[in-house]
Amino acid sequence: MKKLLLLTAVVAMVFQGCETDFDVNAPWKDVAVVYGVLDQSDSTHFIKINKAFLGEVDVYTLAQIRDSSEYDPADIDVTIEERDEIGTVINVWPVKYLTDSKKVGGTFYAPDQTLYYFDNILDPSMDYKLVINNNKSGKVVSAITPLVSDFSFQPASYWQNTSQVKVGFYKDNNYQVFSRAKWLTAENGRRYQLTLRFHYREVRLGVPNPDTLDLHIDWQFGSITSVKLSGGQEIGVDIKGEDFYQFVANNIEPASVNNVERYIGTLDFIVDVGGEDLHTYIEVNEPSTGIVQERPEYSNITDANGNYEIGIFSCRHTVSKIGASLSTSGNPYNSKTELCSGQYTYLLGFVNPGTCN
Repeated sequence: MKKLLLLTAVVAMVFQGCETDFDVNAPWKDVAVVYGVLDQSDSTHFIKINKAFLGEVDVYTLAQIRDSSEYDPADIDVTIEERDEIGTVINVWPVKYLTDSKKVGGTFYAPDQTLYYFDNILDPSMDYKLVINNNKSGKVVSAITPLVSDFSFQPASYWQNTSQVKVGFYKDNNYQVFSRAKWLTAENGRRYQLTLRFHYREVRLGVPNPDTLDLHIDWQFGSITSVKLSGGQEIGVDIKGEDFYQFVANNIEPASVNNVERYIGTLDFIVDVGGEDLHTYIEVNEPSTGIVQERPEYSNITDANGNYEIGIFSCRHTVSKIGASLSTSGNPYNSKTELCSGQYTYLLGFVNPGTCN
C-alpha cells in the first residue's frame, strides 16, 4: 500500500510540473467506415457508409450529432463495378441512397440514418468492386469481393423433395442421431452455419374463437470452416435427438403459463455461408479467450495508396430446405410421441401425434 501511495504521489508531482494545456487528439484525417455484404439472392443490396470522427468535445456528445459520423451524400459518389475473372469492367452501376428512420437509439444518432443501396441483379461468376469517391477531398476508397456460388444438400436424391424428408430423433425408447444434415461447400464460401428451425402452432384454451399462432424457434449450430475455397467438400452436422428435445424444452414455456395447446409443425434446414473476408473479419472480432485482450484490426477497405480504412465488403449466401417433418417411425414411441410426452417436453402441451398436423 505504501508503494502504491508513493507511486501516486510521484505521478501527481510530475503532472503538476508539466504544462496542462495540451492536445490529446491526433491530427484529423478522413477515415471511411464501410460495411457491405453481397448476396445474389437479394433483390436490393445495402451498404453502410460512415466516417470516423474526432473533436475537442466528449466523444459521446459527438456521436449524437448526425454529420459527425455521416458523409453528406452530395459529397461522395458511390459506384459498383461488375468485373469478370480477369478484371475487365463489364458494368458500372450508381449506388443510390435513402434515409432510414427506424434506427434504434443508443450511442449514435437516431432514428435517422443514411443507407446506400443498389438493386441490380448479381452474377455469381463475377467480382464486384465498391468505389467511393470523396468529391471534397479527392480521396478514393474501394474494396472488391467475389460472390459465394450456389451449393446443394447431400445426398441430392434424399433432399430432392424436402416434404418427404423424415427426421428421426427418437425411436423405440432410444434417442437417434440425424446424420443427413450435410452439404457440399460452395466456391468462395469459407464459413458455414446451420440453423434448424422448428415450426409449431399454438392455440389459447378457454378463450372464445382463439387465434392460432404460427410460431418457430431457431437452433443455431457452431460455425464450420471449409478447408478450400474451390468448393465441393462435404461437410455438415450430426444432430443428436436428445439435444433437440432439450433445446425445445429450454426455449418454449410450459403450456400452463398461458393455458395453451400446441401442434407440431415442420422443420427447416438453413445454411448460411460467408466469404473469406467476412470469415476473417468475424474471427478477428470474436471475444478473446486469452490473457491478452488486445485484438488485431482487420479490413479489406483501402484507399488509393493501399492504406486500410475501417469495415468489410464481402459476400454471403443462404441455402434452405423447407418443410421436413419429424419421423413417426417406431412402435409405440417415435420422434413425435417423444415431443408430446417425453421426459424433457411433456409439459409443453404438444397434443397427440395423430392430431398434431
